[in-house]
Amino acid sequence: MRRTLLGVVVMGAALGIARPDAAAAQAVELPPEVREWLARDQAQRWAAMIAEGDSIFNSQSCRRCHGDNGSGGRNGPDLTDSTWVQSDGSLEGIRRTIFWGVRREAFSDPAWRFEMNPGGGADPTWAQYSSLAAYVWSLSNGTHLPGR
Repeated sequence: MRRTLLGVVVMGAALGIARPDAAAAQAVELPPEVREWLARDQAQRWAAMIAEGDSIFNSQSCRRCHGDNGSGGRNGPDLTDSTWVQSDGSLEGIRRTIFWGVRREAFSDPAWRFEMNPGGGADPTWAQYSSLAAYVWSLSNGTHLPGR
C-alpha cells in the first residue's frame, strides 16, 4: 500500500498535478456560450434556493417573529431593510445567525420577548440553512443575485 501511494504522488508530481502553478498554467479559457450557460445555471440554482427559503421561512416559525415575508413583527426585526441587527448582512453572517440563533441578551430591542432558537426553532438540513440565508439576504437586496 505504501509503495502504491508513493507511486501515485511521484506520478502526480511528474504530471504537474501536485503543483498549483502548473494547474493554473493549464487552465483553459471557456467559450462564451459555456460561460453564459454557467451563469444561467447559477442564476437558476440561486432562484431555486430563494424559492425554497421563502417556503421554509413563511411556513415555519420564522414568519411568526419576523412577519410575513420578513417585513418585521412583534418579536423580530424587519429583514427587508438595509439595517442588520444580528449580522453583517452577508450570506455567511445570515446563515450563522440562523444556525446559532440569538440569545435574549443580544437583542437590540428589549420589547422582543423570545429568543431566536438555533435553526429558528425548526430543524433545517444543512442545505436548507443555505436556502434560508439566500432568501433572507434577497429580502433586502433588490437584484436577488449576490454581487449584481
